[in-house]
Amino acid sequence: MRKPLKLLAGAVVLAAMAGTALAATDYSKMRADKRVQSELLAASMAYLIDDECASIRLRRFKVVTYALSLSSYAKSLGYTSKEVEAYINDKDEQARFREMAEARLIEKGADPDQPESYCVVGRAEIEKRTYLGSMLKGG
Repeated sequence: MRKPLKLLAGAVVLAAMAGTALAATDYSKMRADKRVQSELLAASMAYLIDDECASIRLRRFKVVTYALSLSSYAKSLGYTSKEVEAYINDKDEQARFREMAEARLIEKGADPDQPESYCVVGRAEIEKRTYLGSMLKGG
C-alpha cells in the first residue's frame, strides 16, 4: 500500500503522545461527522496526488497543522487520544478512505493510467484555493 494518511497518522501520533491503540472502539461518531470525514478524505486525495504527480508535493507543515486541529476536534466529540490514533491507523479505515479518494479524483478528471491527470486535478485545486489545494504546492 502506498503512503495513505501516513503523515496525518504521524501527526496524530505526536498529538496523542504515542499511546497503545484500543482494540474495539466504536467510531460511529467520527464516521458520521462531516468534518472528520471530509478532512480525512481531502488528506487522502492529497496523498494520492502527491504519489502520482511528480510536479506537485504535499505542504507537510500544513498537513500536520490540519491533523493536529482535526485530532483536537475528534477529542471534542468525546474520543481519547488513543482512540483517535487507533482510528487513523485502522487499516480498514485507511482502505475505505483510499477507495473514496480514488473515486473522487476520478470524478474530478484523474485517470489512474495517466499520472499527469493527477497534476491537472491538483493544479485546479490549488488555483481554486480549496481545502485540498491548500495541502499541495507546485504545479
